[in-house]
Amino acid sequence: MKRILLISMLLVIAISISFSQIAYKKGDKVGSLMLGLGSFVYEPDATSTVPPLSVAADWGYNENISVGGILSYTASKYEWNNVWGNYGYKYTWSYIIVAARGAYHLDVLHDSKIDTYGGVSLGFKIASTSETYTGDWGLIPHTTAASGGGILFGLFAGGRYYFSPNLAAQAEVGFGIALLNIGIAYKL
Repeated sequence: MKRILLISMLLVIAISISFSQIAYKKGDKVGSLMLGLGSFVYEPDATSTVPPLSVAADWGYNENISVGGILSYTASKYEWNNVWGNYGYKYTWSYIIVAARGAYHLDVLHDSKIDTYGGVSLGFKIASTSETYTGDWGLIPHTTAASGGGILFGLFAGGRYYFSPNLAAQAEVGFGIALLNIGIAYKL
């Protein structure tokens, strides 16, 4: 009976120690590279597309809060030429996000390999488009272009699963360049 009690106590202590070693801590520096799925800025008829890509960096400000930044980019091109080659049309667009972000890390799953977090981002979005008509449209061939920008406010939630002390798989949902971003994270 004493042996079972001793083993039980050791097991409880071991589990408590493993739960106290969370994946996120003050001073952590994490860089991420993510691919977006379910983009808000998508051209279904595009002849070529740069998928939504994001690079993010986070720094552990204290035991629960990280601060950092994100840079995201996506672009598409639609091109059409008639079979005889005497006129055509090309439309291109790009979308860039540059934002600061902050996250609250919460050890929801009590697993030392999983970092769960939610946060906000505040920054700037830049969109640009260009249309080019070539050949004999009954008009002079010409190009028109426009660009614009504005303030971006986004909410996100995510998690990282650490395969090793420094390398993790990462997933984030929220408002930004895409509804879902998946990728890898590296802790410096």
